Amino acid sequence: MKTGWELLRRLVWLLAVAILIACQIFISGDDDAGKDRKNAPEFAPMAQMLESPRLVTHASNDGDSFHIAHAGGSQVFRLYFVDCPEKREYDLVRERLRDQAAYFGGISTAQTLQTGKRAQDLTAELLRAGDFRVYTHWERVFQGERFYAFVILPDGEHLAERLVREGLCRIHTKGARLPDGREANTFQNHLRAIEAEARAAGRGAWEKARARATR
Repeated sequence: MKTGWELLRRLVWLLAVAILIACQIFISGDDDAGKDRKNAPEFAPMAQMLESPRLVTHASNDGDSFHIAHAGGSQVFRLYFVDCPEKREYDLVRERLRDQAAYFGGISTAQTLQTGKRAQDLTAELLRAGDFRVYTHWERVFQGERFYAFVILPDGEHLAERLVREGLCRIHTKGARLPDGREANTFQNHLRAIEAEARAAGRGAWEKARARATR
């Protein structure tokens, strides 16, 4: 017959074995969870869609940057992916104007400014028509007062696409994952294809570049 001491010793031994097994299960499970976290895709946070956006007329509005009022307030938004030429010349933008002119094959400053004005007019016309959507991550442009955004027109085309298609901007600024989940580089490649077609067709600034090349 087992003594009380022997029973107690066996119970302690069984308890120790149970604790050891439990620890091994916990560690194994934690390792698996760590692997899952490591291999999981990193998704960018979903962009916020603004409610009831409308264009606000403002002297600083241009082809890629504009004031938008919405149910949550009013901010200045800047398009992802594209940069429209300046619409007027002054000291702070002269170097940028030169870069923009060079992008379109070395057109003149006057032609570059004209392209910027056409971009401004097209954007204003499209946004005044209403029924567009604005998505933003509330990411500031150079820590300033503007925020990057996507603008989608009633037919589903991005405003950035339309500006590229019309030869009124260069593909030259920050990109981001799109609201529909497309990666930034995928959309940028898409814009490059649209730009190649616009250049071949001689639209917008590309018409001026082609005329200059044939002189």
